[in-house]
Amino acid sequence: MAATLGILGICLLFSGVRVTSSAMSVTITDKQYKIARGDDVVIPCAFTPQPADESVQITWTAAPDVAGDPVIKILSFNSPTQYNPNPNPLKVQTNYKGRANLKQDIAAGKADLLLLKVTSADTRRYECGVENVDNEEDGMSDMTSLIVLVAPSTPVCKVEGTLEYSQDVRLSCRSEEGTPAPVYKWQRCDTNNRSQPNPENTTDLNGVLSLYNITKETSGFFTCTSTNEIRSASCNLILAVMPPSKSMASVDGIAGAVVAVAVFIGVICI
Repeated sequence: MAATLGILGICLLFSGVRVTSSAMSVTITDKQYKIARGDDVVIPCAFTPQPADESVQITWTAAPDVAGDPVIKILSFNSPTQYNPNPNPLKVQTNYKGRANLKQDIAAGKADLLLLKVTSADTRRYECGVENVDNEEDGMSDMTSLIVLVAPSTPVCKVEGTLEYSQDVRLSCRSEEGTPAPVYKWQRCDTNNRSQPNPENTTDLNGVLSLYNITKETSGFFTCTSTNEIRSASCNLILAVMPPSKSMASVDGIAGAVVAVAVFIGVICI
């Protein structure tokens, strides 16, 4: 057996084949990262092994806006060695200058991407690639997704319909911004700002509270809360339902409700 191994070693030596102990591996810990818009994020990337006295090239790229287009280059880094000092090892692409950087430690196998003040446009897939410059076949990569979350903007509350007895009205609530899409909930408050059950025969669906066959008892203070993973925002309406002979026209009722929103934005039932 020993003789066979010795012969095999001699054959490999003279054939010029180099035996490596292990191939390079690249790992991004999580497959998805979430961050609030405007914050800074670090996407970690680890690699092994770390070849001594060999130059390593690190690249970070992002998926394009349109499938099939070239990938978006973010930065590249060629580690300097004693044989290749390379005074400018880091190259950041023009669109990312001042906003992207590499937190690297070659000896520790660290190649983290730093993005400053992320925007919604940064929501996409990212790839970390590490390659041994002296051996292009010794290279690997890993991918992850970044999702930039946006807090709901202050929603706009509106009334549709005539505030008269026996009429049907709709209270609508919508935030212009919010990622993921906000969830809406309507609440009714009394004059002391205490939460009350909504009137009978109402539906609350996707930010629209439908009130049917309204009466004097329908009158009250209504709050809509728009919520997603980051935080919530609210707007309010005051409804004053009157008999037909004393009610305002539909347009006047809507205008009055809008004025109430301007006065009471930010008040939430307790």
